[in-house]
Amino acid sequence: MHAGQLAEHDLLRGLADQLASAAHGTRGPLVQRAMQLLGCSRDALYRKLHSVGWHSKRRPRSDKHDSRVTVAEVEVVAGIHLASAKATGKINLPLTDAIDIALANGKLRERVSPSTMSRLMRRHGCHPSQLQRPSAHVPMRSLHPNHVWQLDASICVLYYLRNGQMGVLDERIYNKRKPANLARILPDRVLRYAITDHRSGVVIARYYQAAGEDQHTLFQFLMWAMHEQPGRVMHGVPWMLVWDAGSANQSHGIRNLLDNLTIRHWAHVPGNSRAKGQVECIHNVIERKFEGRLSFQPIHSVEALNAHLDTWLSWFNGVAELRRGSHRHVRNAKWQQEIRTETLRLCPPTDECALLMTSRPVERKVSGQLTVLFAPKGGASGSYDVSQVPGVRAGEKVNVVASVYRAPNIFVVAKDESGSTRYFECERMDQDAAGLFHGAAVFGESYKAQADSDVDSARKSAHHMAYGETESGKAIDARKKGRVAFNGDIDSFKDVREKAALAPAFMRRPGTTLDVPNPMQVELRPLTLVEILTRLSREPWWSLDVSRAVQTWHPEGLPEDEIPQLLARIEELLAGPSPLPHTPRLVAVR
Repeated sequence: MHAGQLAEHDLLRGLADQLASAAHGTRGPLVQRAMQLLGCSRDALYRKLHSVGWHSKRRPRSDKHDSRVTVAEVEVVAGIHLASAKATGKINLPLTDAIDIALANGKLRERVSPSTMSRLMRRHGCHPSQLQRPSAHVPMRSLHPNHVWQLDASICVLYYLRNGQMGVLDERIYNKRKPANLARILPDRVLRYAITDHRSGVVIARYYQAAGEDQHTLFQFLMWAMHEQPGRVMHGVPWMLVWDAGSANQSHGIRNLLDNLTIRHWAHVPGNSRAKGQVECIHNVIERKFEGRLSFQPIHSVEALNAHLDTWLSWFNGVAELRRGSHRHVRNAKWQQEIRTETLRLCPPTDECALLMTSRPVERKVSGQLTVLFAPKGGASGSYDVSQVPGVRAGEKVNVVASVYRAPNIFVVAKDESGSTRYFECERMDQDAAGLFHGAAVFGESYKAQADSDVDSARKSAHHMAYGETESGKAIDARKKGRVAFNGDIDSFKDVREKAALAPAFMRRPGTTLDVPNPMQVELRPLTLVEILTRLSREPWWSLDVSRAVQTWHPEGLPEDEIPQLLARIEELLAGPSPLPHTPRLVAVR
């Protein structure tokens, strides 16, 4: 410790002893003398005394940590302060000005000092230094090699092609503040693509001469990464690809290629580069450990640059250890150790993948047997069983794509509950010589019923609620027998009556009697005897004697308007004592 520091320490220790033994009211002069000797404020002196172990032993105030400033007021000032921050995180507006703005706009009832406001902001967790910290994140795990690949592209700021040679990019000349210089060499910039396998940590990287990311360059790199290359261990089609929302990544051709290769692709939200932090770190490693060596090595072309990169990756993936917590392993060895036949999906040839960029799923209608017809390119049309696809319904359409791994099988593209795209593999149904399916039920030997779809389940539920029957046939029979749906608990006209009660009442309008000078005379055709008897036969009192009486009274028939008189006459005869007239009948005599 320096002599001056020792002298200050001795002075503070002596002052602490004096304050401990001083009487009440005599500490002030001692403190003033020490402030003059040390040239500091009262607060600074007390902080120095606390550093040597002195305590005043005063009881804390009962309102310590209390404040008249509410949490809402503190949050408003924090919001004003943070709103002035740049994209780089620098906050332009001083805290004093943020307090003045809040006070002038009525968001703060009384003025407080910046130190008090800063302390309150920290207490309530809304201080700018706290708000600018990244959100907490959770660790992610991949299940096997090739399960998850992370992909990212980066402009190589150190080197660019010039007159057929590689040169160092001087950032003093080529920077965003000198756009003319940067635009001149933009077509000659070098783009670096990198892929890392999340499980094993294996890295695949490649340099391309391009002004920026584009669909053609990305396709070339994906083909380079997925196909087996000499001297490289990792290859195959990943099950999931994590990247950013770049224009090339989200182009229709690249997304269509990944969909046809059944690769789930997920783009993280902008600004959340931690979502693919492994490949972000790899870019930094390549810049430092590989590109840092290029200043000592003449490079004349991108091909030569990639040759040196392949050599460096052979060491990085095959010799250097990956330290992950307490575990250490060589990247290539870990990939080779855990990869399995069922997880290693071989990529189709490049020309076929180029066609997959423009190949889209086609719609096929599901038949009543829960099958679809599909003809792969270059193959014959066949039937495919889609009964195992969740949510499939007879009569509706599904999206179908050909399987590039297990032809002639197909994939039915569907959405799960979370909205993610899922691919369900369906096999082609074999047919016998007569064109009948081999797996179909045989008459008289077996019976097979399709599993209930969601429509069947909904139909059974509706029938059960309405008629208490789950089978459609029994529900139809119950309705034919006149059983009332829902046991009469549903009043189907209740809503109509409620709405009709709201109808307004209208005044009756007087009308004018129509004066017809020559009314039309309508002559109706009289009913024949047969027509009269047919109509009377529906009455409950009908008998053969009544029929004979009517035949006697009106053998030629009578007009329509005289039917009521005939009915009254029949009622009188049925109620009176006199018998009905008897009409002799012809009897056959042998």
